Amino acid sequence: MNGSTFCDSSGDAVLSVLPNLWGSIQVVRTYIIKNNVSNSVSLVIRHPDYETIHCQLGHISDEAMRHISDNVEGTEKICFTNKKYVCCSCTLGKLHQHSFPENPKHSSKTLGSIHSDLLELLTLSYSKYKWVIIFLDDYSSYCRVAFLCKKSDAAEAIKAVFWLWSNTTSHSVKCLHTDNREEYMTLELQSFLCEQGIVHETSTPHIHQ
Repeated sequence: MNGSTFCDSSGDAVLSVLPNLWGSIQVVRTYIIKNNVSNSVSLVIRHPDYETIHCQLGHISDEAMRHISDNVEGTEKICFTNKKYVCCSCTLGKLHQHSFPENPKHSSKTLGSIHSDLLELLTLSYSKYKWVIIFLDDYSSYCRVAFLCKKSDAAEAIKAVFWLWSNTTSHSVKCLHTDNREEYMTLELQSFLCEQGIVHETSTPHIHQ
């Protein structure tokens, strides 16, 4: 591969650059041809330690680092310290989120609070259904599901189920609790809930429980 030469303002060559391949890494070797600096400059190259290599290679394991010198041409053997290095980023990445404590507060009446969520089916059903919307009564734990061909049918399914409950029981839905899916935030559904006097509660975004 051809190199390059850098010149100063007077046109004198001062630095030569030669690209080279070191394993799968592109290396550029430089050579000072002419040094115009009055004070001498000392450059010291330090072999990267364990911590630096671990971080630069995406926090790989010790076992993987031990095989680097055997599988990558031109690399030196990595020296492991006697004291176990603890990486803060790796430690935080392996922590598990604690479960939320059980909420002791529940609805005191049937259909007082309804929890709803959408579930995508892994395969398309025989009747061309791809989604399932779930309704759970907070008071009685009664559960009902409705099948949807597409997510945008969620508003119609909610209205149909709520009208069914209102006509077949002596109770009506007081509160609907969902996440912030766009299917639950449509103007059609919000207008229906407002007309029926149903409070719509939404969970905090990016919270799994």
